[in-house]
Amino acid sequence: ALRGWLAQHKPLILCGPPGSGKSMTLIATLSSLPELELVWLNFSSGTQPELVLKVFEQYCEFAKGPNGWTVSPKEQGKWLCIFCDEINLPATDDYNT
Repeated sequence: ALRGWLAQHKPLILCGPPGSGKSMTLIATLSSLPELELVWLNFSSGTQPELVLKVFEQYCEFAKGPNGWTVSPKEQGKWLCIFCDEINLPATDDYNT
């Protein structure tokens, strides 16, 4: 079911408790789709917006057209999937961690 959903290029959010296998299940499924290029970003308290921008610069081409900018994968014929893990980080604590 998951592979069929992702093959249709539909957005997806997996929810569940820590350790339930969300990331591993999704990574295994995404890796099995040959039309996808998978980039895995593991967020932490030190993650900066520049990291996401560098990923786009590394894997995408930017072109200005009559309707504005378009971003497309560098590898033609593939869909770029940027997998963001641990994006729901808690607020910093007294130790700024």
